[in-house]
Amino acid sequence: MKFELVDLKTPDALNEYCRRTLGKPQQRGSVMIYPCPFGTHARFKLQVTEYQGEGRFKCWVCDRSGDIFNLHAGINGFDTQRDFPGVLQGVCNVLGVRPPDDDGTPLPTRRRPVRPRPASFMAAFLSEESPCFLSDLDEAELDACRERLQQDERLAEKLSSELGIHPLMMQIHTARELGRGLLGATPDNRLLYLYTAEDEGGNTRYTGAKLRRRDKHANPCLKLENGQWIPSGTMNPSSGNPHGIRFLWPIGKAAAPWGLDSAHGKRFVIITEGESDCLAVGQALECFREAYQQDVDPCTGRPYEDGRGSLEAVIPAVIAIPGASGFKTGWETPLAGKNVILALDADKAGREAAAKLRERLTAAGCIIRDWMPPYKDARNMLLCAGERALYESIFESMNAPAPTICPLLTTH
Repeated sequence: MKFELVDLKTPDALNEYCRRTLGKPQQRGSVMIYPCPFGTHARFKLQVTEYQGEGRFKCWVCDRSGDIFNLHAGINGFDTQRDFPGVLQGVCNVLGVRPPDDDGTPLPTRRRPVRPRPASFMAAFLSEESPCFLSDLDEAELDACRERLQQDERLAEKLSSELGIHPLMMQIHTARELGRGLLGATPDNRLLYLYTAEDEGGNTRYTGAKLRRRDKHANPCLKLENGQWIPSGTMNPSSGNPHGIRFLWPIGKAAAPWGLDSAHGKRFVIITEGESDCLAVGQALECFREAYQQDVDPCTGRPYEDGRGSLEAVIPAVIAIPGASGFKTGWETPLAGKNVILALDADKAGREAAAKLRERLTAAGCIIRDWMPPYKDARNMLLCAGERALYESIFESMNAPAPTICPLLTTH
């Protein structure tokens, strides 16, 4: 039997590969959990799910993730990009199928997957003001910035420590395939929030980058032009600007909320004011996922399960807008009809922005919940009260009695 490449990337193919290599899974709702081949975890922690039609795996202990090719490459010590012909052949051998294009000619190197989107989801990007995608040189440099942060564990730890975020979140947000907002680091080791959107072909491309000032750092203002970083002035406080510059855009702009791709296929979406709050809420939800996988019902001995099925079907996506007034015209289109939780700051600007967003998103058919953090913002609550307090507070707001939404999640 001959498979096409797209057939090998389905959840069914990944589950069959895992059964043949990792053994019989545990089933939790519609999710399959396998032993992880990358560590010595006593519990089943490698989860197989579907993301935009493709099978994805993730171990919630060692944080390895990817598709069937990444899994085979990791188990056998291959590089997915460099050794892809051999990886493809190995996957086919395990599944007992012929590789695509098996006519004796060399197999092509792997290309970045194109993820198709429904026209309604892409409409926000392709409206009257189309996104300003960056040049190939600038895109290559931002990819290098993303890979720098992905590969430099010490730098990731330093930057995450300054934000009060777990280093795991830095790694999660450098992986293109997870569909979340992307992070990178400049050559002088400052954090970049990388903004993306989909072009007409369904390819994820950069539209801009937002630079964050670091404490006790030179912090020159930067511009990215033709793949080169050009310094000028300073972001630090000066005689002419006693407060300095916390953020600047060295190139481009936000053409969509940060991490909007993660909302595709999700019924529930949390909108935060700023990328660091998005990271904080995302970390709290990762903590909830881990607790969910460990907790069992004392009466049945089985894992807790949401009353309506799979956890991933109802756990919210988290996206960010660049600031309190950063929600642009047209951004409500891909959120139409979803359950939206507004998690903007507790200050005056955040409350005023939440009121405006509620009006605009309600007009787009969204069901709105407004979570006002009991601290300044979500990141501050994470630092002061911890992950569990943060996700329990958000869930309490989501589950508050109202005619427009039914209970979503419970904690244990």
